[in-house]
Amino acid sequence: MVRAIVKVALPTSILSIEHSLLQKSIRVHQVARWTSIFGVREVIFFKERSTSSEEFSEHRYIIEEHWRYFFTPPYLRKLLVPLSPVLRHVGVLPPIRLNIFDVGQKPREGEERLAYVFKDENGILKAYVGEVKPYLVKGPCEKTGEIILVKVVSARERVVECLDKEVYRGPALSFAESLKKALDVHGKRANYVVVTDRKGNIPRIDDVKKMQEKSILVLFGGPKYDLFELAEQESFNIMDYADFVWNTIPEQKVVTVRTEEALVITLGILNVFLAT
Repeated sequence: MVRAIVKVALPTSILSIEHSLLQKSIRVHQVARWTSIFGVREVIFFKERSTSSEEFSEHRYIIEEHWRYFFTPPYLRKLLVPLSPVLRHVGVLPPIRLNIFDVGQKPREGEERLAYVFKDENGILKAYVGEVKPYLVKGPCEKTGEIILVKVVSARERVVECLDKEVYRGPALSFAESLKKALDVHGKRANYVVVTDRKGNIPRIDDVKKMQEKSILVLFGGPKYDLFELAEQESFNIMDYADFVWNTIPEQKVVTVRTEEALVITLGILNVFLAT
């Protein structure tokens, strides 16, 4: 997102209305891709009161497995993402294609790319960068056993060095046991909390300009209940947290707008206004 740190929160119940694994996989992919397009920093999935703990755990597992697959560089997936029945439909989903993933299968000298850095049985730092055999890591590397940004020092001699540099690797993923807990944890850290609702106000450019270089939490309701209804079910007033209540789809010409549709529309508007 342009000049702001944006997080979004939405209920896992967006999967509850889907009856097949394929449809659930598509919903998770839509959230993952659309938040990535706009550089969202974190996606928080929360549990509705009407969602059973068993269903919440099941959907959390589906989301986590897909998230790991989507945001592992394609050239490292065979190594780092085990085969799983829950991922059987990922082949029909469009790739996320983050900018940092846009590298060749074979490393090139001077290229920056994500790599899996580890210590071998002799304690020597090495990295998988996309080829079968690992590269040697030159110099220090603060973290091991995870995916790190590296620079290819020599493709011929198979040497890389770790980089202390921030790159966008997709939104972080977290979960909350309720809407209120999501607000208590993430809302208090944000400079602005935005509630989306059909009865809200149309976003004003002047209001969004105040959010530039700030942290923003944008909340979305579920398929059956809006955010005010969800808060009422949890016995709290969501206006105690909200700075703005926005209707980002004024004069909609359909009976209902799905959560994931509201997500991409709202992020698009926010992104344009922040850049204005």
